[in-house]
This record gives sequence, structure tokens and C-alpha cells, in this order.
Amino acid sequence: MVEKWIFWFEEIGKEHNDIVGKKCANLGEMTRIGLPVPKGFALSVGAEDMFLKQTGAEAEIKRYLEQYGKVDGIDAFNEVSAALRQIVDGKKIPKGMRDIITGYYDKMCQELGPSVAVSVRSAGTVSHPGQYETYLNVKGKADLLEKTIKVWSSIYNARTIAALVHKGQPVWTSPLIGVAVLQLVNARCAGVSFTCDPISGDPSRITIEGNWGFGESVVAGIMTPDRFVVDRGTLNIISREVREKPTRIVSTGRGVVEEELPPDKRAEACVSDEEIKKIAELALKLEAHWGVAQDMEWAVTDDIPAPNNVFLLQTRPVAGIKKPKAAETSATSRSIDEIIKATFNIK
Repeated sequence: MVEKWIFWFEEIGKEHNDIVGKKCANLGEMTRIGLPVPKGFALSVGAEDMFLKQTGAEAEIKRYLEQYGKVDGIDAFNEVSAALRQIVDGKKIPKGMRDIITGYYDKMCQELGPSVAVSVRSAGTVSHPGQYETYLNVKGKADLLEKTIKVWSSIYNARTIAALVHKGQPVWTSPLIGVAVLQLVNARCAGVSFTCDPISGDPSRITIEGNWGFGESVVAGIMTPDRFVVDRGTLNIISREVREKPTRIVSTGRGVVEEELPPDKRAEACVSDEEIKKIAELALKLEAHWGVAQDMEWAVTDDIPAPNNVFLLQTRPVAGIKKPKAAETSATSRSIDEIIKATFNIK
């Protein structure tokens, strides 16, 4: 009997981390406790295992690696990554799995509208920020299935392969991941929040960073975001730094693009004081529930009135608190490469 491998967020919680991955488990937990999370569902880690085995991709990957021999050096990591991802991307999800996934998507469309736009996000059982793929503004069944496969294939990225080789583990044992499929928030602005100062660890301050459009520009450190500091006790804004923001990430017909902001928007705060207070309130609720300082992702939409227009997209414990350096001006100033190297202890 095949174990259940697909779940509505309402069906899962933080205890399901090893089944669906941290991101999905936390989205489920936030949904369970009544916080504003977009509608969605999760594919388990086991779903990717089924896909790789049933399509023959796993066996094909092992044969390729046996023929390739020793994988060593940056060129080899990139070459092997491209080959393995091509193997996975070239497969089709078996009909039985395909029908179940699209059935869940159909139910979302029945509730939210035809061909609802979703984001398709990776969910590892161990936190590796920025390492696996995320796709925004995915529409329709075919697009959803294609992007799901691409998220699965991203376990064979060059950095993961380098980490496995560094640890002396076979490349084909790259950790499997879950997939989160959630309604896309039509974000006017988005960003991150920390229930402490992410540099010093000061617990009296809540830090909020954001930019116009989708939050990927903030999470990936593409630009220096607006930054607001809120007093934990009073929720008063005690510091505000509104930066010049030349671009934002927005949706197109399908997918997203980076576009230039109109001059009058570039130096304007992307989030209102009322929304800042709401983000801070939600951040404190997350911390109270998890019992440790939280690093959360949020999005604000103009589709519904404030302050109920703030949605939570992810939460996790704050990690990597360290003393500030002169060059650091933002909590998101480190590049993804730096974060990954630190995570895997890669020189």
C-alpha cells in the first residue's frame, strides 16, 4: 500500500518536517494555528522518490555516474549537475501521480478561480537557503507539472554535488525534497522580518525589510531593501531607513520579470506604518508559538484592505547571528553563495 504523499496545508504541522520538508511543515503549522497563509498543498519527500524510481531516472542517474567516474573540481560539478538535471527534466510524472497532483490543483481553482496562479517552492528537510529552485506565477496544470519536475531536479545543483563530494558521499544520494504549491499572493511589496536584531541578536527589536513586488529581490540580496526597526514592547517604529530601490520583481503572463521602478516610487517606503505594525504582530505570534526567535517571509497585497492584507509565506528560527562588520548595512547583505558555503563548510 502506497503511503499518502500529498497533503493540504491544513493536514500537516511542524511534526511532519521529515515527511514534507521544513517549509511545507511550517506552512501547515501556521495554517493550523489560524495565521494568514495562502491556500496550498504539499508534496512529500517520498513523492520525489516515487517519481525518480517509477520513471527510471534514478537508475539512469546511477549509470551516468558510474560511467563518468570521479567527480572532482568546479567544472566537473557543473557538468555533472547539468547532465543529471537534464535526465530528471526529461521525464514525465507518471499518470497516477499526475492525476492526483492536478486534482488538488483543480480543487484550488474551484475555490479561488480558474487557472489560479501559484508558486512552486522547494522544501528541504534541512534548511539550505537559496539552494533549490522556486518558481513564481505558475498557471495551469501543464505549467504546474513542469515546474514541479524542475524543483525536483534542483536537488542535483552544483553546490549540493560539491557538498556531497566534500563529505565523501555518492552524488546520487543527494537529499530528496518536498514541494510546496501555494496560491500566489499578488504582492504590492514583500520581504522578511526577524523577531530580534539579526546582526546583534538584540531581542528588544523586531527588524522588517522589504521592497516593492515579490520578495525574491530581498531574500536573495539583489538590492538593499527598506528597513524598519520596531520596539517589541510598544510596536512603535523606532528606526526607518527608506532606500533607493531601482527595480522590483513582478508577474508577467506566466513567470516573473525584473522591471525598473518609476522614479517617484524608488525612494518611497514600500510598506505603510499600519502594515509594519501588522507584520510585527504576526512575527511575535510566530515566536510565541515556536518558542524561539523567528525569521519569516511576508507579502502585502492591495487586493484586500489593510491590515488584513499581510500574508505569511515562510518561517524558520533565526540563524547565523553575529557581530556586525563595517561593510554590512542589511540583514540580507550576504550573497547566496556565501550562505551556502557557510552551511556546507565549503572552502
